[in-house]
Amino acid sequence: MARDNPATYSRARRPRRWFVALLSVLVGLLLAALATEALTRLFFDEAVQPRFVVDSGYGVRWNQSGIDTRHYVPGDYDVRITTNSAGMRGPREYALERPPGVQRVMILGDSFAFGYGVEDGEVVSAVLEGLLDARRPGAGRHEVVNLAVSGFGQAEELVTWEQRGRAWRPDVVALFYFDNDIGNNAVSQLYAENADGTVTRTGNAYLPGAKLQERLYRIPPVRWLFEHSEAWNLIRNRLSILVQNSLLKKQGLKQFDDATTPAVGLTRALLLQLARQIQADGARVVFVVIPNQDRLRSNFPLTRAEVEAAGATLLDGRDFLTPDDYYPRDGHWRPSGHRKAAEQLAALL
Repeated sequence: MARDNPATYSRARRPRRWFVALLSVLVGLLLAALATEALTRLFFDEAVQPRFVVDSGYGVRWNQSGIDTRHYVPGDYDVRITTNSAGMRGPREYALERPPGVQRVMILGDSFAFGYGVEDGEVVSAVLEGLLDARRPGAGRHEVVNLAVSGFGQAEELVTWEQRGRAWRPDVVALFYFDNDIGNNAVSQLYAENADGTVTRTGNAYLPGAKLQERLYRIPPVRWLFEHSEAWNLIRNRLSILVQNSLLKKQGLKQFDDATTPAVGLTRALLLQLARQIQADGARVVFVVIPNQDRLRSNFPLTRAEVEAAGATLLDGRDFLTPDDYYPRDGHWRPSGHRKAAEQLAALL
């Protein structure tokens, strides 16, 4: 009986060796990933706050529609975040054409107004809608449409009003202002301030990371990492900080709340331009000032007299909020902050 050829035997075993080697590498990578995740949760306990924003098509970001995700900040909150088919926070749908007899309020702002840290029904827009409906019998007679996008300043809000907001024909527009808006306006380079205090669109787009993020989120395993992995978010968050610091440096800023003379001038001009345009489109304007968490201060660049001279109303959170209305680590409003803001707006309306 002939014996097997050693060379043939070796070739037969080669695929098996490659398979075992590949499997060993994959198992090693998996174990390394699990160990990294465990160490991150043990020593860093990183926040998981995936931002589902897309290119709006007119030069600024917009919320992706139909989102259902989780936001988690250790020690602060663990909430569900959803958007409707138009990219607005919460599940309720609104028709663009306003139904007869309906009072419509619009909210423009950043992550505070969008509702980081609270459930859909606890966001200022949802609470306000409920308060208005309770005061005026007949469900559905009030609509509060929330066009807030995380990271927005007044520059992006002005573009959004012109391209999207005015089409909803609101009766009232509540413009939320937070300290970091002043840096967002400067960094975006969407508008330039003119000598007469007006602003001119530069033609620039401001889509920091939006297009790359869209592509990454289309890959299911990568999207899963954004929504669940603290280690992945640790890397993403640190890279985001590096990018933000680079953008700030180009504008001569160290932090987003730096009230430098150019940033203040641009923000004043943007606030007043927003008020003029919204009023020209037939809506009332309310500026809602969100003070910072530590000392309830704000760099809001307009006085109450200037706001009133512009035909708008000032709702100043320094008058009714307390530090307990903010999450200690994350810094966004707790549900109590949203409810207080909604109650104050309801009283004005």
